[in-house]
Amino acid sequence: MRISAINNTNNRNNVDNNNNTNKKQASFKGGVDTLINFWQFVDNGGRALQFTVEDMFGTNFPRTYKGAMAGYKYTGEINIPALLQEAIREFLTGPTMCVTPIVVLALAKKAGKTVDTHTENIFNLSYILKQTRAQNEVLKEDDFIKNVLKDLIVKTSGKEASELDINALFDAFKNYKNNADILDNKELLKKTGKKLAKTRASEAMTQLQDKFEEIVKRLKDNYKDTDFTQAKYSINEYKTGSTNFKNYADYIVAYAQDFSKKYGKNGIWEATQNNIQSFKTSFLGKRVLTFASMFAITGVLMSFIPKIYTWASGGVNPNATAIYKEADKNEKKEKEVK
Repeated sequence: MRISAINNTNNRNNVDNNNNTNKKQASFKGGVDTLINFWQFVDNGGRALQFTVEDMFGTNFPRTYKGAMAGYKYTGEINIPALLQEAIREFLTGPTMCVTPIVVLALAKKAGKTVDTHTENIFNLSYILKQTRAQNEVLKEDDFIKNVLKDLIVKTSGKEASELDINALFDAFKNYKNNADILDNKELLKKTGKKLAKTRASEAMTQLQDKFEEIVKRLKDNYKDTDFTQAKYSINEYKTGSTNFKNYADYIVAYAQDFSKKYGKNGIWEATQNNIQSFKTSFLGKRVLTFASMFAITGVLMSFIPKIYTWASGGVNPNATAIYKEADKNEKKEKEVK
């Protein structure tokens, strides 16, 4: 009976130990999953969110803490003025530098998304549009997009593109453009739902890139060193450029949308040489103005930050206040001794 009781006790202990181990493993796994999900969220949030998180953990929190503890070894008290100064400076500087350009760009894009298109690609797409206009008496938006995609295939693969390949890539591109258009249409976005619309646009981009890769692999004799995340294109008759594939797809969408709004009706474009030149010049100017505004407005806002934190800290250097007080005490002691 004793042996049996001991065995039962051992068995219970083993079960309890296993349960404790499982709990610890589950707890550890849960903690790791939380961290992974958090950093995945940060990564998905883009450069603005990444910068904000890095800024918070790298400078804002540590420097605010240092301010709070400034002179603590002399006074034994939290330095509230220094805490306020450090917190205001750090928590305003990073977001101002990061958020202001984003807000300026968002406002500028209301005049047309081509404002966010690289200067080289405004030249590139305008050049291809001029070529397309010369080839077509009545120019449709689809004619332009097909010529852009043809140029993309030829410049990347070094081979002529067949109508079959152009049409296949065009179908994939139109699918992406239709889904991207939903993200810019408030009514359609409300019906579809933002999360679903983003998912569909992402899937459509993957399909477009896969189709592009498939065509280039079939055309190129050797594609070992080909970077399929890069798009190559004609800047003019003599020069070839390169940029990220997804960015280029978005530039094409933006350019087509904006040109249609200004010079298009029912898919037909009034693409005269004057209109093309005017469109190009207009958006090159808007782009310069946008970036000049980013620097100017950010600079003005940044100039107010020192005034705010100086006012909040009482117009003195609070980090040195405790040291000054300690020096005054020592000086008084020395005088008393004398």
